[in-house]
Amino acid sequence: MKHRNKWHTLAIWWLAALATVAVFADFLANDRPLITSMEGEIRYPVLNEYGVSLGWVKPYTPTIRNWYKQEPDWAIWPPVPYAAGASDLKNSNFRSPFAAQETGNRARHYLGTDKLGKDTLAGLIAGSRVAIFVGVGAVLISLLIGLLLGGTAGFFGDHTLRNTRAHWWGWSVGGLLGVTYAVISLIPFFRAAGAWSAGLIIISSFIAGGWCCAKILGRIPPFKKPASFPADSVVLQGVELFANIPGLVILIALLAIINRPSIWVVVVVIGVLRWPYVARFLRAELLRIRQLPYIEAARVSGIGRWRILFAHALPNALGPLIIVSCFGLGAAILLEAFLSFLGIGIPADKVTWGSLLRQSRSHPSAWWLAVFPGTMLTLTVLAANLLGERD
Repeated sequence: MKHRNKWHTLAIWWLAALATVAVFADFLANDRPLITSMEGEIRYPVLNEYGVSLGWVKPYTPTIRNWYKQEPDWAIWPPVPYAAGASDLKNSNFRSPFAAQETGNRARHYLGTDKLGKDTLAGLIAGSRVAIFVGVGAVLISLLIGLLLGGTAGFFGDHTLRNTRAHWWGWSVGGLLGVTYAVISLIPFFRAAGAWSAGLIIISSFIAGGWCCAKILGRIPPFKKPASFPADSVVLQGVELFANIPGLVILIALLAIINRPSIWVVVVVIGVLRWPYVARFLRAELLRIRQLPYIEAARVSGIGRWRILFAHALPNALGPLIIVSCFGLGAAILLEAFLSFLGIGIPADKVTWGSLLRQSRSHPSAWWLAVFPGTMLTLTVLAANLLGERD
């Protein structure tokens, strides 16, 4: 037990350190000073870059493209004075960490460079931000979908959710027709508007189609009769569908048809593909919890069904969700690295662990481009999996 707790502690510390590096990546590796004095004026170039991107402040004038060619009164540089995407042509063509380097007054490229002279250590730091963003974002999306579907299926089953036939058929058929119309008729707009606009249009089409169809069917007498919605069966069929179709194939196919690569799209697609794992475990846990005495007591006392689910049942089903989330974190990071290795979905200007590994494939003698990103990826996935193991 002590041995396992030791590994769990190491996994927590590794993931916490990685998250810290991801948050402060621009302060750890950058070709701009953290603080500098120019003609008696104190400047904060890295913070100013954040403020400009958020629209809070105006950029410094005149614009400085290369801070190393300036002669400030004094400057405090990041520990790694190189940006992940910046080239150092004097140290290009895969300069080894132990080879002679022409850096002048700048620090060495401690972990070597790639073909264009980009610093490997700066790439690892920037890649940690991408890995954490994709991993955490995909897990949150899978939890959002899996909680709703898995919780509904496990807690209500096939006979508890009751409403009119018009309600169930209207939202099922009408919503599906609305989404189908949006996908088929608005594909050119999707490509021009981006992922967020496309998602908003699909959701709006589902709501509009479901509401209109339910209203129309509500005027037909046979559809006014009450009926139960087989939530458990429907969710199980969805889980089986996603489980039987290789997720990696779907992921590559979806990202291949998107004209503008985006990390947000990768996060959403991976999160959507991971929801069956969350729904399956949550459903199994709620099938047990809904039979417990305190749930029956809450029903007898008159508490609403949805309130019982979210306030009493779900909080007691967090154990399996934490385990699934930890494994999902490692799987999402591994998928992102695989996509970057193939050059699919991730923008070309983003440096990731997978993109570094891809360069080592074209130049096998550049061992540092395989060893260091591979080690980071292995340790991160291993830490996430260790964190998800039961005691």
